[in-house]
Amino acid sequence: MRVRPRDYLGNQTPEERAEVNRRNAADWIYRFGFSSSQVLKHVLQKQGAGWPSVAAKRGLLRSTKTESGVPGVFYTLAEPGLQLAERHSMTLLPYPEIDPFRVNQATMRHNLLVQMLTVQAINIGQIVRVTTEKELNAGDQRGQKRPDAIWHFEDGQRIGIEMELSAKWDRKLDEFITGIAASLDSEVPEDRLDGFAIITDSEAICRRYRQAMKPGEPLKYWRKNARHQWEVESIEKVPAWLQEHVEVRLVEM
Repeated sequence: MRVRPRDYLGNQTPEERAEVNRRNAADWIYRFGFSSSQVLKHVLQKQGAGWPSVAAKRGLLRSTKTESGVPGVFYTLAEPGLQLAERHSMTLLPYPEIDPFRVNQATMRHNLLVQMLTVQAINIGQIVRVTTEKELNAGDQRGQKRPDAIWHFEDGQRIGIEMELSAKWDRKLDEFITGIAASLDSEVPEDRLDGFAIITDSEAICRRYRQAMKPGEPLKYWRKNARHQWEVESIEKVPAWLQEHVEVRLVEM
């Protein structure tokens, strides 16, 4: 049976679908800063990953080679793409990535994995939308941990997503856990999250974090002293409720 391209368009014309693709891609990159052809393939739900290359040739996106070679290139918005995103955005965001050399390539794999897990969760209907790190207020508030993304579920729950590809130690680990606890604290309802998912591809990190967040484990709170050196201010115990709201998930990536 002959399949016609319009069979995939529903009631849209090819021109209308092309415009939807441009808007969706521009919106995604605007909110995350940059993206890859593989992620955008899922964003646009296409069979192939060639759309961003064509969009770059037409001036909507800018293609930049990566230092590591994986992926080969990444995509940011060119000026027409930024104008398109801002024209349809409800909230304007700073976009320093208009200069692609402002993209931190040291954390590129981390950020692209967050994007891939997010778009996959959206496409299967697991979540209804996402708040990106760029959309969150700059800096942590009241010692809260700012997640890599917030997933919004149909029932209204908001889950912070944290990608951990390298282990934190000592003060950094303590601040990581206390920040998560502050973000989930029911006594601080403003901007409180309903849960946290820590995602890693390391079994060792998975075991270590699960152990560190077991109820009753020591939890150190740090501060800088008069000499601007870090010192332990107090030692408490991991609250029992924390484990109920935090999942440490091991995934293959």
